[in-house]
Amino acid sequence: MLTLLIPTKNHGIYLESLLSSVIFAPGSPVTKLIVYNDGSTDNTAEILARYSGDARVRVLGGDGPSVGVLGGYQKMCPLIDTPYMTMLASDDLFYPEKLALLFQEMLRTNAKMAFGKYQILENGQLSNLSHPGWQARRYKPNCDFEALIGFDHYVFCGIYKTDALPRHGSNGFMFDLTLSKLVGADGLGEFRGQDWALALDMAVAHPGEICFVDDYIAVFRKVANQLSSDSVYVHTGRSAFEMALLIVKFLSDYSLRAKLKSEPYFHQSVKNLFYAKFGGITEAAKQTSNFQQIYKPMILAADTILNNM
Repeated sequence: MLTLLIPTKNHGIYLESLLSSVIFAPGSPVTKLIVYNDGSTDNTAEILARYSGDARVRVLGGDGPSVGVLGGYQKMCPLIDTPYMTMLASDDLFYPEKLALLFQEMLRTNAKMAFGKYQILENGQLSNLSHPGWQARRYKPNCDFEALIGFDHYVFCGIYKTDALPRHGSNGFMFDLTLSKLVGADGLGEFRGQDWALALDMAVAHPGEICFVDDYIAVFRKVANQLSSDSVYVHTGRSAFEMALLIVKFLSDYSLRAKLKSEPYFHQSVKNLFYAKFGGITEAAKQTSNFQQIYKPMILAADTILNNM
């Protein structure tokens, strides 16, 4: 009933344990695994080959040029044939019995999206995250859209009802590739907030059909070379730029603007988050052509929307 998608590249050091001790551990609700090997040059292919006779596992990719994370998902998504799906980076993990409880609660409530809390693993130390968005979504019933856009992304290792996923473009892809096209001019790669955009899409389309379990379900591994590190993502202005694009995308809809405006708590939280992201941009970055020609116009557009509702 539940398909797990994993795009991977050179994560053999994590993959073997992830497959044996997490995904297919006793109690795991995963019934099908689809992996896209994005041209790994380590022992990833060797590890995946051990599952060649396992009917639960489908491996794609291997040789050829890298297609990136989104490209991997584009290859895997058409192969989902179960009513529910989830996603995981190959350096992260979940607790099998906790994911099973989340899945059970999703089935019980007939939710379109379900998620729980997650922990952070950094330098071998595990810590419990206390995301303000998890508290904010309790402000009133069915306010995940307002909480998500006001407190940043908080859905990790979420489970989705397959037929409830958004369908973008001619291929009906769950991720909005126009966002990656809009950011591509800066030379820093694809839109990195696609998971945030997906959660917002789900919150808009399915209010009242989102399930939250107040328990730690999964673990996000934080490593120094991640694309979302401050030096690459925050200080350059890319983070503020991406939020600006999401503000323009969603709040161009008058009904969503009115919804946000009706709750000063959430309206102010969006401003606070946006201006905090802007505040993280270095003065040197503000002088670059990326900021002046690409980021600044959209940041100003988003600021205009937020202050003229």
